[in-house]
Amino acid sequence: EALKFLLEYNDTMLNPNLKSRVNGGKWEPSTVSEVQATNYDALAQAADMLGMSDLYLNEQPA
Repeated sequence: EALKFLLEYNDTMLNPNLKSRVNGGKWEPSTVSEVQATNYDALAQAADMLGMSDLYLNEQPA
C-alpha cells in the first residue's frame, strides 16, 4: 500500500502539478516541504513493513 501510494502521488498523470489535500481541505499545489514529508512518511512505513526501520531510525546527516 505504501509503494502504491508513492507511485500514485508522484505520478504526473494522476496528480498533475502535484496537488495535495491537508486535513480533508481543498486540493492545492503542494510545496516541496509537503512533498518531502509525504514521501518520507510513506517510505518510513514501507521500511517498517520490510523490517528495515534502521534505515531511518539511525539517520546520519549527509
